[in-house]
Amino acid sequence: MEQMTKRMHRILALVMGLIAIAYQNVYAQIPTGTPRTDKPIDLSTTSDIIIYLVLPLVVIVLGIFWWFFYKKPKNKKAEEKRKESNK
Repeated sequence: MEQMTKRMHRILALVMGLIAIAYQNVYAQIPTGTPRTDKPIDLSTTSDIIIYLVLPLVVIVLGIFWWFFYKKPKNKKAEEKRKESNK
């Protein structure tokens, strides 16, 4: 019985999530005074290339470097301390 209710909760959460994703564009509003274009990004200008390609790639690369050179060693040191304290 308990497994059945857990399964029903998972299914209900999945259905609600899918409905929220499906109707996301229906309820989205654009503020008044905001310029709206349905044209794709024009990558012939330097500013668009920097904003839409270079900056996101820089953020991703810096995030990866931060993870491997700061976060991972810090986690390893904490794990070593836990092992030493358990001895």
